[in-house]
Amino acid sequence: MTAETRKEELKNLLERLNSGEATEKVKKEAQELINSISAKELSEAEQELINDGLEETELRHLCTAHIEAMAEELKALKANVPVGHPLSTLISEHEEILKILDRLDEVNAEIQKLNKFEADNPLFEELKEIGTKLLDTEKHHTREEETLFPEVDKGGVTGPTRIMRMEHDDLWPHKEEIMKLAENADEMNFDRFKEELKMHSEYVVVTLRDHIFKENNILYPTAKDMIAEEKWEEIKAQSDQIGYCSFTPEAELAAN
Repeated sequence: MTAETRKEELKNLLERLNSGEATEKVKKEAQELINSISAKELSEAEQELINDGLEETELRHLCTAHIEAMAEELKALKANVPVGHPLSTLISEHEEILKILDRLDEVNAEIQKLNKFEADNPLFEELKEIGTKLLDTEKHHTREEETLFPEVDKGGVTGPTRIMRMEHDDLWPHKEEIMKLAENADEMNFDRFKEELKMHSEYVVVTLRDHIFKENNILYPTAKDMIAEEKWEEIKAQSDQIGYCSFTPEAELAAN
């Protein structure tokens, strides 16, 4: 099967999945095809669907089979870029962000069990630390949007980057609200505090995890395939100017 035929078949499957035809048979077909297609071909197929009029929001939540299949490609990508390379740094930061999300999930769950605000409970101080780190992820997103995304767009694959920008924008107010809640927990009605914390935390945890998987397993491999080697030095220099996160691994910074 040629690359073009695989792309056409994938476009057909994506249309069927997005129209709600998520039967086991369709999912199995999708899994088999995804196993045989590269991230670049996948992005190009999605781009063609967008060009044909499919709403970008319909491609935001990719099927589990799609993400699981691409996980192997992420391992290969990490093995093929040196520490300090922009993609290595972004992937390493994603690993740290996923740890922050795990902790947010746990802290929220523990706070939901409480009946009142407790000034001496370390959970509330930890929530502030988590809120600070969530706001600090904006440096990561800014580096993506100002250095990586434009180069992918130049290759004609603009759908994935538009979706990622949209999700960055959607996530920001929820991160801000978590920080505000952490700072004002002692002054709020506690039931209202818990309700808002639950809503914003669950949104950030689910959406940002999904977002990270899509960037790691689709966007980054596509960028690696599309961006010329000599361009990465320029992306690296621009990234250095923007700056890194408080949680960026030391190994990545030391290699800079």
